[in-house]
Order: sequence, then C-alpha cells, then structure tokens
Amino acid sequence: VYRVIGGGRRCVGLDPVDGFDHRRASLGQVSPSYREDYGFAGVPSYPSLRKDRLTFYSGYGIGGPGMRAFFFGGVADKMQESGAALQPPAPAAAPVGMALREEAEPEMALRSVKNEAADKKERPVEPGAEPAEALRSNFAESAFWEPHLLTNERGEASIEFTVPDSVTSWNVWVHAVTKDLKSGSIHREARSVKDLMVRPYVPRFFREGDRAEMKVVVNNASDHEMRGEVALEIFDPETDRSLMAAFGFPSGKPVRVAFSARAGGGSNVVFPISVPARIGTAAFKVTAASGDLSDGELRPVPVLPGRMHLVQSRFATLKDKDRRTLTFEDLAKNDDPSRIEEQLVVTLDAQLFYGVLSAMPYLVNYPYECTEQTLNRFLSTGILASLYKNYPAVSKMAEEFSKRDARLERWDDQDPNRKMQLEETPWLRAAQGGDDTGHELIKVLDPRIAEAQREASLAKLVKSQTSTGGFPWWAGGPPSPYMTLYICYGFSKGLEFGVDAPKKVVVRAFSYLHRHYLDECVKEMMERDAGWEFVTFLNYVLSNYPDESWTGGVFTEADHKQMLDFSFKHWRQHSPYLKGYLALTLKRMGRPADAKLVFDSVMDSAKTTSDEGTFWAPEDRGWLWYNDKAETHAFALRALMELDPKDPRSDGLVQWIFLNKKLNHWESTRATSEVVYSLAHYLRQTGALGVREEATLTVGPQRTTFVFEPDKYTGKKAQVVVPGEKVDPKTMSTVVVEKETKGMMFASATWHFSTEKLPEKGSGDLFSVERAYFKRETAGEKVVLRPLADGVPLAVGDEIEVQLSLRSRHAAEYVHLRDPRPSGCEPVSLNSGYKWDLGLARYVEVRDSGTNFFMEWLPQGEYTLKYRLRVAMAGTFRVSPATVQSMYAPEFSAYSAGAVIQAKP
Repeated sequence: VYRVIGGGRRCVGLDPVDGFDHRRASLGQVSPSYREDYGFAGVPSYPSLRKDRLTFYSGYGIGGPGMRAFFFGGVADKMQESGAALQPPAPAAAPVGMALREEAEPEMALRSVKNEAADKKERPVEPGAEPAEALRSNFAESAFWEPHLLTNERGEASIEFTVPDSVTSWNVWVHAVTKDLKSGSIHREARSVKDLMVRPYVPRFFREGDRAEMKVVVNNASDHEMRGEVALEIFDPETDRSLMAAFGFPSGKPVRVAFSARAGGGSNVVFPISVPARIGTAAFKVTAASGDLSDGELRPVPVLPGRMHLVQSRFATLKDKDRRTLTFEDLAKNDDPSRIEEQLVVTLDAQLFYGVLSAMPYLVNYPYECTEQTLNRFLSTGILASLYKNYPAVSKMAEEFSKRDARLERWDDQDPNRKMQLEETPWLRAAQGGDDTGHELIKVLDPRIAEAQREASLAKLVKSQTSTGGFPWWAGGPPSPYMTLYICYGFSKGLEFGVDAPKKVVVRAFSYLHRHYLDECVKEMMERDAGWEFVTFLNYVLSNYPDESWTGGVFTEADHKQMLDFSFKHWRQHSPYLKGYLALTLKRMGRPADAKLVFDSVMDSAKTTSDEGTFWAPEDRGWLWYNDKAETHAFALRALMELDPKDPRSDGLVQWIFLNKKLNHWESTRATSEVVYSLAHYLRQTGALGVREEATLTVGPQRTTFVFEPDKYTGKKAQVVVPGEKVDPKTMSTVVVEKETKGMMFASATWHFSTEKLPEKGSGDLFSVERAYFKRETAGEKVVLRPLADGVPLAVGDEIEVQLSLRSRHAAEYVHLRDPRPSGCEPVSLNSGYKWDLGLARYVEVRDSGTNFFMEWLPQGEYTLKYRLRVAMAGTFRVSPATVQSMYAPEFSAYSAGAVIQAKP
C-alpha cells in the first residue's frame, strides 16, 4: 500500500501510492500537504551547521493529518487494512541474543564494550615518577547514533564505534523496519569499564576568591585490592604553564596523595583549593596509578571575575519652574579601596508629548482591519491634524520625526547605562523596532499622510455600516451593539477637536442603538436589575454630542432620565472607569453634587508621589484599573479636566502617563488613541504644548544647559557623561537639576562602578531587589525553610532555596533580572521556559553561572521569585549581587546585597 522512500531496509518517509483514496480532514478531501525525507543512507561528507537537538516528527500539514498522523495513526491503520501488523517490542530479557529477523522476534547480539584506555598496559609507576596515563577528556552524553544501517542477507547489521571517555553504562536502542512494513525494537544495556578509574568532582566554574575542597573518587572495579597515588596538576591550557602556586600549592609542583581501595570499592581524596585573582580557564588534570594500571581526567574550568560591575540610579520629576537634587551617599563615602569609578551619566527627558506620539506609527500600521482599530486610526490622525493646524511647531517637528524606518520605538541603540547584553534576551526583535520586512511603514506623523489616513479610515468605517445602522466588529459581519456604541463614542471625541464626522452615519447608528435599547435594555436589563454597564456607557456617549441633531432625537428626555436613575442606583457597583462615565453624565445633566460623590470615590483611592505622579494600586478584581493600564489613567485625566480642572492631581496623572510611556511600549490601539485624546485636552488647556523648554545640570564643577525647541526633535538623548577617571566623589556625589520653563521633565542620574567588596546592602530607586537563601529540610511530611543568615550549617548534598524579592514602584515592560550562582552549587532544575505564578509571568533561563528572569510585563508591586540549588562541593563561595534593569530605560536599575555560601564536606 505504501511506497518506501530512501535506501536500504529503513523507511524514513511514507508516501501514498497513486490511486489510493486520500484521507479526509475537516476541510474536505486533501492530498498530503507536507512530507519530510531525511535523505539517503550514509554519513554526509559536509559538516553539519546545526546544533545538537532532540529530533521529533514534524507537525501537522495544513488542512490534513500531516506526517505525525502517518507515523502514529495512518501507518498503523493501513497496515491493518493490508494484513500487516506491527511487531511488539521485544522483552528485555536475555543480555545476549539473536539476529534481527522478519519472521521471528527481533533480537540483538551485544558484547561487552571496554574503554580503549583499559586495554593499554602501563609501565609500573616508580615512586615520585610521573605516570604515563591515558587522559580521558571526551564526556559526551551520547555514544553512537546512525539511522542508516544496512543488513546482510541474513538480516544482520554489525557496527563498531568508540565510546566516549565516561566509564559508565549505556542504553542501547535499536529500531528496524522491513520492506513489507514489519517493525521491531529492542533495548539493551552495555557498559564501558576500567579496572581503575579516577573521577574528580569539579564545578562548572570558579570565581576569584573562592575556597573549595575538590573531591576525587577512585573506583576499583577489579577483584583485588589496589594501592597507589592520586596526582593533581593545574595549568594554563593555552600556555601549559603551571598554576599550582596560584591555586594555593606553594611548591608549584603536582600534588600527590596515597589511596587504598578494596576490590569492587572506592576511595576518596580531597584537595583544598584557593582560587586566585586570575580570569580565564584553568585545566585540572587528575591522575591515579596503581601498579601497571592508571587512569586520568582532564577538566577545563573557567574562572570568573570576582570584581563586580554595579549600578546605582536616582530619578526625579520636574514640573514647570523646579529644582531637584539627586544624591549618591555611597559615592560620597569613598570607603572602599577596591572601588573603581567607571562613569556617571545624567539624562534629561523633555518634550514628553513627542515621546507619546512615537507610539502613533504602531497604531496606524497595525496589521488588522477591525472597526475598532479603524476608528482609532481615524480618531488619532484627526486629533493630530487638529494639533498640526493649531501648533505649527508641532507639525514641523512631526514631519522630521516621521522619517524613522521601524513602526515601533527602538531601544537597542548604544546607551552608556545599558550593562546587560541584549543578545541574551528573548526580545531582540522588539529592541530593533520590530520586523517590518514586507510591510511599507506608513509615515503617520507626516501631516499630509495623517490627513490621508484619516480620510481612508473614515471611508472604511462608512462602508462597514450595515443596513440597520449598526457596525460589525469586522466588515461583513453581523451588527454589534457595543461596537456601534464605541464607534459613536469615537466620533464624539473627534468633534471636540474639530474633526469632521459623518452626521448621517451617526444618526443611523443611534437609530440602531435606540431599537436595541428599547428591545433589550428596557425590557431585559431594567426588569432584571442588571446590565447597568451598557446603559451607563450609552448615556455618557449621548451626552458627548452637542445637540439632538446628531442623535436624530430618538432618545427622549424621559429615556435619558430613566437611564441616569438606573445607573446612579448602582453607582457603587460600577468599576472605576465606569464611574468616570457616570460622573461626567451626572454633571452634564445638572447633578453636580452626585457627580462629585461618584468621582471622589475614584480619586480618593489614588496615590500621589513626587516622582511617579498619581496612580492606582493594582486591584485583584479591578479589571479596568488592573496593572495600571494607560487607557484607564488617560480617561481619569479626561474626566478630571472637566469636573475639576484645577485639581493638582491632574498633573500627577499626566506625570504617570509620561513615565509609563518611558518604561513601556503600548501594545493597544485603544490605549494609544485614548492617551493622545486626553493629553491633547490637557496640553491645550494648560498651554504646555509647543513651548520651548530649558534645563541646567550641575555635576560637580561642570554646568550644562540644555534647550529643547518645540519644532525640533533630534531623537538623541540629552546626557552628561563623566568618564571614570574624572568622577570626583567629593563634588559629584550630588547632582542638581534646575528648570525655569513650562512643561514636565524627567531627570535621572546613574553611577557605574566596580568593586571587589561584596555590598552589605542593596541599592535601588524605581526598582529594588533583595535576595535570601534558605536551607530546605524535611520534617515528616513537611518542608521547613531555615534562613542561612541565621548561621544554619550547610553540607554537600543539602538543598538551598533562593528567594528573590523584586519590587517595582511603576509598571514596566521588558525587565531583566540576573542572579549569579555560587560556584559550588548546581541548579536542581535545568529546564528553561515560561512560568507564571503570584501574578507575574516570566521567562526563566538557566545558565552555567546564574539564572536569568525576563519579565515582558512587570506590574507595579512586589513579587517573589524562587528556585533551588543543591550543594555539590564543600568550600566558601562568593556570590555577586542579583541585578535588575529596565531594557526600555536602562538608567533604572538596582542590585541586592552580596553573599557568601559556606558548605562542609
């Protein structure tokens, strides 16, 4: 039934024979749409350019079962139809066996495998002489793999290969398929053995200043007792120069220790090691000799630097005429003789509204065409056109700013504050501004293109309206009451900025909404005392229009009053966002006291700080305020500007929105549109748009003035960078920022230094991180955590739980946390991947020297990250601080205290 593809007696691909009735999938009759062939028998002559990887069958073909179904379903089914049955796997019984035959149970003959070094007879070792050992250095985890084996006329295949240098047992798996599709498999165990074997336990790495006790195990697999010597030699693998003296052995010669191992047993030898202040790779050569037998291993171990590169940062916000001081207390102390100043970087962020506009290309170039996104294109470009008309300086700046090539903001450019390597992160594409291959970037910030986009979006919206007057989610679909109301809401916002809206389209939409209101809202929602959310939103949108000519007069005064009474009856059950809608509607309908009552309940729960502004703490069930979304803060600003424009908290809301943009990439078209709408209201009312800004930085004796013109946007950071040799702890531990002009500005100072002294406490500003170590002990069925800070002793084999407490004063995206690992410990779990718990999703990457945590979205708050280690070596090990940094704003960083882990044998 099936044609065999490839050579020999194997089957690497299956292809239906012509005329065979194809399988049917959910999309109807379909031909095989995907097939994979691994080529012909034999080893290719060219080198492979692919890394070692697990091999799986390929995925499903589009519209059909694909290869996986053929192997795990289709093949078996058709074998049954043709009378062929799969042979069951052979039982793992006999250690030696038979040949693989089609007519009988598959069998395999195995002979014992010995390491080549075991067959070599070494000369007797004289006292004090260097043994002529065969060093083992190849410790690959797999010995042999070859799917292209040919059998002889008796169905036998013979293979010979050299095993790696690991003296251990090996799982041998054989699978075979015959021409008539009979198959079988067998599993056996083989061993590579040596009578004398030495096994040193070395870590993945050392750090400068570590003290370790390296354990060496000598195994005796013979039938008689062995006595001899174990020798340790440490040298530079590049120059072959001895490093014995550097690692704490004064003689500088190989160290020898006698051992005695009974038959079938073993013996342990311990070498004390002091890791020097030397970065690079050290080769550890361990040999054992007894009579004419010898064995040895050669293990290269990297030595990582003990000097730590750390960063402290300070942050401040300046509003209008202001003066702020940023102070580094640790820099002023100057009490660490090992400290080396690297640089001091002071950054000013001005022209903040232009930074908000940088999200516009993402909005207009969004790849989907649903009516909500089309509306937000129309609304945002319409508001921009209004701003360009009233503020010529903004128009001139935007035309220059529109020349970038990526639709997302880039944040992989060179920045003196960025110490972590972007290449380690899973966000490299986002850092490069997104992948725009094959998509022409729309220069939406160009005033002419913004106008064209507005007209094109409006045409698409008008075309998508159905005959009933309702709007669907996607053009051609059924009308949606909510989507129709949302589009009417968007048109009303545009009218506030003089954006022309099609009145006939709006009137038809409200005609549809009135029928929906009478048929469902009145009859169902009010009778069942439910669904007040839609009623509140509908009444607010109606109040947004200047007169009844836009609604067609279909909603009477009685309808308005009935809706308002119904909504106000349930105001306590409204979400904070809906309370903003309700408060504005109450004020517009002559109930200011009730409006104040409702909105005060929202603002009373807000928190205001000098540097972060006004914001709401994330609520477990507050879905609209959850994680401090920009859209909800923007609407709160819009409501406050109408209800109480003199409330100073409006400045705090603007400050939070700008800081949120600095730390995040807005991935919602609704959020981007809502922010542009609300900020345009605020900036127009306060006169802070299109104005000249100026600030002066004082760093020690250096005084620098920055001027930001409204019609120019250079795209470059306004920074003062003081190189390490010029950093003066006495005069530069305090940075002063002064501002005389209107507008809002962010200032940050970042001090970079390196030291060999482990910090006794952590440092942070917007971020902070603390690290704690616990010994895990089992008490009956419970696990008890005992803090190592209390002097709890550790021994080889103990399990440690590492807890990282990460705090963020503001929501941030793309945050990288790295925690170094003690060199004498091994991770309990080696699996990297995404994890989610306690409200925080992150990608965990396990590396040889530490563990990385990548948070694509870090909400404001405190989170605990946990992982486990196991003590693998006795000694005293230094651990550098855990460090955290924002990729969008690398000047925001923090580190924990350092640590020392001590473990006994």
